[in-house]
Amino acid sequence: MKKIIILNGSPRKKGNTSALIGAFAEGAKSVGHEVKEFYLYGMNIKGCLGCNACQRNGGVCVQKDGMAEIYDAFADCDIVVFASPIYFWTVTGVMKTAVDRLYAAINKFGHEGFKRSGVLLVTSGGSLKSQPDSLNWYSHFADILGWTDLGRVVGADKAEEAKKLGASIR
Repeated sequence: MKKIIILNGSPRKKGNTSALIGAFAEGAKSVGHEVKEFYLYGMNIKGCLGCNACQRNGGVCVQKDGMAEIYDAFADCDIVVFASPIYFWTVTGVMKTAVDRLYAAINKFGHEGFKRSGVLLVTSGGSLKSQPDSLNWYSHFADILGWTDLGRVVGADKAEEAKKLGASIR
């Protein structure tokens, strides 16, 4: 069994991104995985201060906000799903803010301990070729940090593909 956390960067609780998340989670749960979703727009998450205090104090961020819950779940998870609509060719600001704040987790666990597997779920009316910035953002994140890319689903109408991806995780 894998522990999966989903970072939901959509402002709409019942929108296309949520449909992809629901399908992915259904597939993952059907093969015995544990799934926990974080609805980022409903959490108080402040931007990274760039103060590097997390480098000096064992990876603990000085900000006390909604990221504490994500840090706890991240410590135990095997897989992180980044789910977001495409706004101005890339993931939403709240998604980027939460990912920036994972910098503290790198300082807590070190680069080797920070490594996870990742999945990208993005909703867009276009094709993969029309959405390169969101795909490049995720690719660079995974490549630079040594994460294993388990797959990507791009498109609001790809719920069945997301469900199959969730069920394919072993």
